[in-house]
Amino acid sequence: LMFIPSAISSSVIGVSVWKVEDALLDAEFNKLKALEVTKQIEIENYFSSLKGLLTSLATQRGTKDAFLAFEDGFYKLKDELVGSSKENQTPTLNSESFIGIGKEVTSEPVAKSVTRSLNLSSIKEALKKDFTDNYLNSVNYNVPSSAQRRDIESYIPKDENALVAQYVFITDNSQKLGEKNGMAFNAKYDSSYMRAHKKYHASFDKILNSYGLYDIFMVDMKGNLIYTDFKEKDYATNLKNGIYSNTGIARVYKKGLTLNEGELAFDDFKPYEPSYNSSASFISTPIMVDGKQRGVLIFQMPVDEINSIMQLDGNYKKAGLGQSGEVYLVGSDYLMRSNSRFQKDITNPVLQALGTTIGVHEVKTDSTKEAINAKSGHWIIDDYRGVSVLSSYSYIDMYGATKWAIVSEIDEAEALEASYALRDMMLLVALFGLILLAFIGRISVQRVVNSPLNKLKSGLDEFFNYIGGDATTMNTIDVKTHDELGQIASSLNSSISHIQRGLEQDARLIEDVNVIVEKAQNGFYQYQVNETASNPQLEVLKNAINSMNEETNKNLNLIVDTLIEFGNANYEDIVDVEAGGNIGSLARGTNAVGASVSEILALISNTSEVIDSAANELSKTSTTLSSAANQQAASLEETAASIEEITSTIRSTSEKTSQMLSITDELK
Repeated sequence: LMFIPSAISSSVIGVSVWKVEDALLDAEFNKLKALEVTKQIEIENYFSSLKGLLTSLATQRGTKDAFLAFEDGFYKLKDELVGSSKENQTPTLNSESFIGIGKEVTSEPVAKSVTRSLNLSSIKEALKKDFTDNYLNSVNYNVPSSAQRRDIESYIPKDENALVAQYVFITDNSQKLGEKNGMAFNAKYDSSYMRAHKKYHASFDKILNSYGLYDIFMVDMKGNLIYTDFKEKDYATNLKNGIYSNTGIARVYKKGLTLNEGELAFDDFKPYEPSYNSSASFISTPIMVDGKQRGVLIFQMPVDEINSIMQLDGNYKKAGLGQSGEVYLVGSDYLMRSNSRFQKDITNPVLQALGTTIGVHEVKTDSTKEAINAKSGHWIIDDYRGVSVLSSYSYIDMYGATKWAIVSEIDEAEALEASYALRDMMLLVALFGLILLAFIGRISVQRVVNSPLNKLKSGLDEFFNYIGGDATTMNTIDVKTHDELGQIASSLNSSISHIQRGLEQDARLIEDVNVIVEKAQNGFYQYQVNETASNPQLEVLKNAINSMNEETNKNLNLIVDTLIEFGNANYEDIVDVEAGGNIGSLARGTNAVGASVSEILALISNTSEVIDSAANELSKTSTTLSSAANQQAASLEETAASIEEITSTIRSTSEKTSQMLSITDELK
């Protein structure tokens, strides 16, 4: 009972901590969502304003006049500035005011006294040197999916007017690289185009700076880029067949040729060589004059303005993002469309060389995947740094052409830091309370519970010490209280008595088993275990031993009976035993002995018959041999007589020979 308040307190504290964490988590997600929605609206409004600016600018009379003036002057550049003489020419410029762009500038005739000292060969050489020294060597060609460096001839325009335009406004422009838009007029190259530039350029440049645009372009129907504000290396090139005909600006130009007035084409951020392979994005709309399309007006999207919106001008803490929060954009290719707050920490040499994550760093997380698929939500995930963050995500529809993901995130550890601090404090308070309750409870327990528990423990120790020992040494537990401990002791005492009786009964059975096993070891298998066990497993063991003895005894008796038959010379009897193991081997061996003995006896019987037959033949042969021997003996007697006669004859012959020898001697 003493632990019930502690358990209740712990539960209340745990639920409270959990609720506080959930509340703080919801608050952080709401903050991230609010920031995400705010930035989403700002970005959408900004792109909407750019669309309005582009389409409205294309429809203004001043823009149309500027386009016509640039187009007219562009195709006169070679004639007006290249050669040895100059004719008096008056540009055909419309003198109407440029509504919304700038004040009216009255066109003036080209001065007669300007000496045309330019020649195309020197222009080409100057462009090659300028492009090599100030441009190509500075382009980062390590950017993934970027165009690679080509030979210098590829960068030189084929159109002679374009050559002159690039030389006048880029190579011989006194303004620094990146600030070429600072030159509005150069009297040295007085021409129809230069006067149109003087009249309209300042107004376009003001619009560019006011809206944070990267560049403004005008392209005619032939694909020639007849005007750009910044005069970078794409100025005066041809977007249909020139070196940049496969870039984003060329794609929006070609789309712009198919649009109606007031419509817009969009090409997402991709590496753009004229911008040193930094990512560039473009929007375009047609320029219509008297109901007929004359060209295309193009904006290069502003990177800095997008970053300024998304990076909160660096005021992350004021926006509630602390040390680790950020809001960023990701395109459908999963490359960033705004700079990361942690750009300096990303170890990517290309990224560090460009100084931006736009179009370079891939962010393919669960949030960006969902957002690209036009979904919104929030959760806790690992971000592109591998850090666990609270992430809120949604998407932006980019002019109906594609979708960008907008994501606001903050490190989970930082977001829930206050929750963790509160949790730790509540846990400390709870721990202190539990320690206090435990101390009080211990004193109470020692008085009320410890004595019966000690007796209960002693009884249990005795019981456990008994198992496997002598049943007479086991005593019941001496706890006489009527509380829960008394009931436990009484129940245990009943169990002890029951177990004691069962163990004694089992001990008798085990003793009987030992006797039966000893007899079996001495070769007597006819005995059975008769005691009954309280333990079902022991009863199973008893039955198994009895069955084993019975089966073994039966098989041995069969073998013995067969061996007795063998002793009575009945070797045809066999042992019919299905047992395996040694008994089976013994039975099969006994049967094999009977079969072998039967075969030997049969062989002996057959051999006796053969011997009898041979003995008869031998007797007959002996009789014949005896008769022949008698005949031979008679022949031998006759032979002996003949030999005696021969001996007598020889003896007579010898005597006669001796006589002859004597006679011979006498005769001699």
